[in-house]
Amino acid sequence: MKSLRLFGGKVKINLLLIPAVVLLFVLGRGDVLLYYVPAVLVHEWAHVLASAALGMTVTEMELFPFGCAAKMECFAISRIKEIMVAAAGPLANMALACAIFFVDKYAFPIAVKDRIIASNLALAAVNLLPALPLDGGRIVRAVFASFMGYKRATRLMAAGGIFFAAVIVGIGIWAAIEHALNVSFFIMGFFLCLAAVKELRSAPYTLIRDLSGKREALDKRKTMHVNRFAALQSQPVRDIMREFETGKYNIVTVLDSNMDVLGELSERDILNGMLQRGLNVTLGSLFRQKNGTA
Repeated sequence: MKSLRLFGGKVKINLLLIPAVVLLFVLGRGDVLLYYVPAVLVHEWAHVLASAALGMTVTEMELFPFGCAAKMECFAISRIKEIMVAAAGPLANMALACAIFFVDKYAFPIAVKDRIIASNLALAAVNLLPALPLDGGRIVRAVFASFMGYKRATRLMAAGGIFFAAVIVGIGIWAAIEHALNVSFFIMGFFLCLAAVKELRSAPYTLIRDLSGKREALDKRKTMHVNRFAALQSQPVRDIMREFETGKYNIVTVLDSNMDVLGELSERDILNGMLQRGLNVTLGSLFRQKNGTA
């Protein structure tokens, strides 16, 4: 992937997007980009402004044919804020489409109003599908996470992404059979499937986001179940986090090579260590750091 700086954060451009754009021009559909790119910019600016208004920063955006997947500086954001940020993009596109319609009707004519309105409404509609990494998937995940946890909700919405990718490709095949070939369906379906699989693989690490939800649950219920398990000190954090359970506070008993107990690391210890030193840091290293023996 290539990356550049924009909106104060890093924008990743998947290299597979380049041949997709070239293919559009080869098939005589390059004009689509003239209306689609401004719609994407409006969409992403809305995410950025909503994030800033809620005290968050967008650190990375990955560019796809259906829009961008934004990542926030803060992992443990509240579910209400996540919904508001996710909804901002589609709402901005719908607002722009309405504004163009009324300006054309009551102020002055806009020759390409139909193309602009169609591009913005199409982008909003696709992004509201209940599938990750689309905005609709993030909204539904935030709602579902309240009763099934972030990991299961992420897997469900990522599976939804794969399903809708297949549906979009199916529509493209049907259109081709009906002699109305539209390569955009195949490009969008391919990238949506690729992004959904990536979300599915990262599902175990969405537990970081669950911390804020656990604090809210503790404030309400005053108690919480504990998930306790043991692991060797040589194990990296990336493997340990796969055993974490949402809705429970996770505690790891750290063992040496002789299976003797060195001590314990709390969920907070492990997550803080991961944020500071990466996913490859070992439990033993974190335990020694915690006890001042590193």
